[in-house]
Amino acid sequence: MNDTTATATVPAGGRLASPLRGALGGNGALWLLVPPVTFLVLLLVVPLGFLVYLALQDSGFSKALGDEIFRASIWRTLVLAATVSVLTLIFGTIYAMALAIAPKGVAIALLIALFTLFWTSLLVRTYGWMLLYLPQGPIYSVLHGLGLRDAPVEVFQKTAAAYPAMVHVMLPYVVLPVYAAIRQLDPMHLRAARVLGAGPLLTLRKVVLPQLRSGIMAGAVLVFVMSLGFYVTPQLLGSPTGPMVASLIGASFNTPGETSTAAAMSLVLLAVVIVVYVAADRVFKVSEQWGR
Repeated sequence: MNDTTATATVPAGGRLASPLRGALGGNGALWLLVPPVTFLVLLLVVPLGFLVYLALQDSGFSKALGDEIFRASIWRTLVLAATVSVLTLIFGTIYAMALAIAPKGVAIALLIALFTLFWTSLLVRTYGWMLLYLPQGPIYSVLHGLGLRDAPVEVFQKTAAAYPAMVHVMLPYVVLPVYAAIRQLDPMHLRAARVLGAGPLLTLRKVVLPQLRSGIMAGAVLVFVMSLGFYVTPQLLGSPTGPMVASLIGASFNTPGETSTAAAMSLVLLAVVIVVYVAADRVFKVSEQWGR
């Protein structure tokens, strides 16, 4: 078969989509778009439109942007998201590499631990951290037993307390894309590096990490965006006097007469998330990694 014939046999819908479209009845298979489009309209477009309507009532945007506590919470949330992203990126990349180089039995155990973490209820994990942070909880018992501390540990409901718990919650969102990128490494590149005399650290820095860049950035952006709107863990573990944006929005929605302000805060947070994602996609081509 020549190139002309091969090209002609591929319908305009694309190499992957065309066989499925043909099997389901050609262009008539477009009815499959009805459920996802309906889902999108009912669960995203309509609620978002209602938020816009609420925010435009009673000068919602003016009140939100003029609120000093809200402006401070935005900065606090950005710092939290950035810090959690960096820490999760470091530990998640190390975890993914350990999965790739560990013996089979150890790798299986690491995967089981990762997915157990992923499937365990967020509330259960957060309450576990609350127990650890109690003034005379397990952390205090260990430190006291080692003779390192006599006074109770005062970390519960401090802003810093949310950081380790957030890293713990977000870890799978970095490990999985980085591990997928590791599985796609070309072994010939690694052999070439060894033949040319590169040591393990040089190979890691010059060969491995550059090829993991797309997976690392995809995980980092996902963690950052999710951290911006995270509610449960910062609410239960963080400082009540220094709320994050999501906690402040929740409190405003529950305050009579503050619905429009809360809706405006939600839209501002959404705008920040969109700007961050678009900027990251322009720089790191995150959507191409997810599209694979």
